[in-house]
Amino acid sequence: MPIEFSCPHCQKLLSTSEDKAGRSAKCPGCGERVTVPPPAPTPSSPAIEEDWEVPDEEFRETLPGRSTRRGPSADRLADETRDRHPCPMCGESILVAAVKCRYCGELLDDTGTGDESDFASGAPRQVAASEVFENAWRIFQNKAGLLIGSWLLSTFIQFAFYLGIILLVSLLAGGQPRGNPPEAAVFLVIIPGMLLFTLLSMFLTLGQFRLNLNVAQGRTASVADLFSGGPYMLRAMGAALVFMPIYVLGFFLCVLPGIFALMALWPMGFLVVDRKLGPIDALQQAWVMTKPNLGAILLLGLIMFGLQMLGVITCYVGFIVTVPLILLMFTVSYLMMSGQRITRS
Repeated sequence: MPIEFSCPHCQKLLSTSEDKAGRSAKCPGCGERVTVPPPAPTPSSPAIEEDWEVPDEEFRETLPGRSTRRGPSADRLADETRDRHPCPMCGESILVAAVKCRYCGELLDDTGTGDESDFASGAPRQVAASEVFENAWRIFQNKAGLLIGSWLLSTFIQFAFYLGIILLVSLLAGGQPRGNPPEAAVFLVIIPGMLLFTLLSMFLTLGQFRLNLNVAQGRTASVADLFSGGPYMLRAMGAALVFMPIYVLGFFLCVLPGIFALMALWPMGFLVVDRKLGPIDALQQAWVMTKPNLGAILLLGLIMFGLQMLGVITCYVGFIVTVPLILLMFTVSYLMMSGQRITRS
């Protein structure tokens, strides 16, 4: 009689033959090593051979439509050998060690990746601007210190780098008539300096995306995430090189096409960081996501504009709050449109 049991890591229902009880192998769902629980004790149960490596194929996922009902003795054994508690979201009984509820799909700690979402099937989701703002504001209230602190640090680093370029050019121009910098300063300092400044800004922005994604999905997040943009730089540069001509051309064509391009393709940076997509794939998937959401994106843009004006009328001090909140709104909007989970804490 086969033994059916749930993986304690991902809650996938597995099945293997009775003679594999007590042995361990990798779960085909999550790759974690799990041990086959013993069958219901009977007088005729054969002795179990310990410490024998079970090939991965010995674990089978129970297919949809197949009965997962276990006998009374197996249920009794499961209750006796496993600690269970109710899921905080749906109330169903699940393993204490579970990281995902098998009934409602809620990820129960900060190790989830969201790969189980509808986004994996390429299905975009329509969102409401009010729902995006409500979720972003709720998360922001809980993580304001980290979000504001990381943005201030990123801004300070960029400002310090830019100020260093200006000071260097000023030193080179100090001995020149009318303070004009020599041509050597232009080619050796200003142009390379601004190029490096652009790359630094991109690096920190990608890190900010990573940090915001971690915060919005309830994963472990820290200021160190701000400096994690390195692996995404080449893809992001490629996406920017493809996007910028479209954006600039759109603005030359009566401005509105440029605004439309910005509305349609803004998720490309998140797709590069979150899904590690290449430039073309990121732009294509961005359009797939935003196409059914252009109305909501326009409304969100107006809300973000209002927040920016609020920062202005507070003598720019309000930017300390409004800019990190806007970045989180972009993040939450991306996650909701791509069908991924958002933390409820």
